[in-house]
Amino acid sequence: MDAIAHTVETYRAAVLGLVRPLAAERVQVAAAVGRVLAEQTIARTPVPRFDNAAMDGYAVREADVEGTTPGRPASLVVTACAPAGHRHGRLVVGPGEAVQIMTGAPIPEGADRVIPVEESSTGSFVDRGKVLLWDAGKTHIRRTGEDIAAGDPLLSAGDELTARGLALLAATGHEEVLVHRRPRVAVISSGDELSAQSAGAIPDSNAVYLRAAVESLGGIVSSCRLAADDPISVARVLDAAACEADLIVSTGGLGAGTRDLLGRMAQATLGGILARVAMRPGRPQALGTWSGVPWLALPGTPTAAFVSFEAFVRPALNRLSGRPVSAGPAAETVSEGWSGSPGAVRFVPLDVSDSPGGLSIRPMGHPGRAAHALSAMFAAPLIGVVGAETGDVRAGQLLRVIEPA
Repeated sequence: MDAIAHTVETYRAAVLGLVRPLAAERVQVAAAVGRVLAEQTIARTPVPRFDNAAMDGYAVREADVEGTTPGRPASLVVTACAPAGHRHGRLVVGPGEAVQIMTGAPIPEGADRVIPVEESSTGSFVDRGKVLLWDAGKTHIRRTGEDIAAGDPLLSAGDELTARGLALLAATGHEEVLVHRRPRVAVISSGDELSAQSAGAIPDSNAVYLRAAVESLGGIVSSCRLAADDPISVARVLDAAACEADLIVSTGGLGAGTRDLLGRMAQATLGGILARVAMRPGRPQALGTWSGVPWLALPGTPTAAFVSFEAFVRPALNRLSGRPVSAGPAAETVSEGWSGSPGAVRFVPLDVSDSPGGLSIRPMGHPGRAAHALSAMFAAPLIGVVGAETGDVRAGQLLRVIEPA
């Protein structure tokens, strides 16, 4: 193991050095939610696509209603009806004429104003014949491209596609979109203690957590495998994982014991590192490649695996997916302080509750003690990130926070 501890930042940089954004593929817009754009998108068609009515009413020539009032209306002949969404051929509004028009219908040729039906003598549509109308003061016409012009920039490479973003693309003529491929992740748990045949067997909560966390970030879990504490089993499992994955994530096997194999095997690969990282929990870490596939080896203690995912695996998945590595740390003011020692980044579970003065943010469990305890770390809505230079945390202090997967 490296004699000098890495900082969280230097080790994260080493992790990110292993991965690159995955190749792009075209998918249907309707199936692209959560995917990450691989190129800037522009509007292919304008919004609106054509001049259309903003109100139910009558399409008329401005010259025929100019200067009219409810007391001095214009008498016009209704010649046709223009419903929205129907092909109605070439409609023309001539002098002294009006065409019934519904919201969203194309503006007939010759018309340059829509009089709302409420501004008519009947207050409702008449089938044919004459209608008395007056100028309402607005055109009530949505002009072609007045919202979005063809060629306007819409979304940028690296943007994650939301329901609203997809609707925007569909509205501007996109049927397909170029996105990064979803990363395939192979999850490996190591340790004889996870075997159902072991007298001291324990549940493999790490595999359950990692599968769910990867999928919550848009990744695909290609497999979850268990490796026994012998080099042949570990190598066989790694070989299978490398055939199907863009990233291998393992837990366990990073200690100094004779049966802790994964860390030493990762260290022996090209560019491999077995290190102590200045963080609590999560001090032992390893990385490398197996058959050319990036491999991140996390500690086996569940709380340490959880913190390591947030600190290192999430940034790696973001890069593979084409997302920005980090959107920037959020920060919250803590309501209650606690004691601690500087020298390592500490990840502390935080509770969030309502109070008369606003949100109350307090530590859960016992900060700095029992890093193996699951109850607080896995239940906390936020994880506080206490910098390595900070000892005691004081009430009112601004603290970086993670909203965990």
